[in-house]
Amino acid sequence: MQFTADQVWGAAVAADRINEGYFKEDQWDAAEAGVVIKTANKTMVKNWLRANSFSLITAADIDQGREIRNYFNGFLLKEIAGKINDFERQALKIAQKDEFTGRDMYDFAVVSCLPAAMLRDQAKKELSTEIRFSTQLAAAVGDRIQGDIEVIKCYWNQNYGKWRVTARMGESVVDFWGSEECKGTVSIKAKVKAQRGDNTTQLNYVKVLG
Repeated sequence: MQFTADQVWGAAVAADRINEGYFKEDQWDAAEAGVVIKTANKTMVKNWLRANSFSLITAADIDQGREIRNYFNGFLLKEIAGKINDFERQALKIAQKDEFTGRDMYDFAVVSCLPAAMLRDQAKKELSTEIRFSTQLAAAVGDRIQGDIEVIKCYWNQNYGKWRVTARMGESVVDFWGSEECKGTVSIKAKVKAQRGDNTTQLNYVKVLG
């Protein structure tokens, strides 16, 4: 069996759209044993390609798939400059392929995560740009502060068992570990733990006020 790049990348976008994000493994219902509530993206992509079934893949998915493929094709400049990591090199290699066969199961698994990977990469670049033009929080290490923050990103770190929060505080960027998820704009009290050279400020002893 042979597949075009449009079919493979379109399938990856469709899986990401249906799942509302990327899931490496199946997600199971905690309340009802044996019930899958979300099928892993790579499984969806592989199943569609094996069955030669593309009914769930829309024209918009195909178009977005082309955009994502072009994004990773752009990594050629990073490779030439010697600034590419193994994952990026693999993504570039796949983006350069015009056709796939039924033997390309590993490539299908990698492609399934690339829509989400592109969004993460773009968000990281946008945050780096924002930090570069931000101002250091006007507080010394050890100072106690209080105010509103606008959450930029908040994710659960399984290794630490805590939430990692990055947020705007006025014209500054702060980050901290917390015991609860933060979204939108919240009010906090905290202590300044460190002032970094990249203009960011690390907080600790953070208390969310509301």
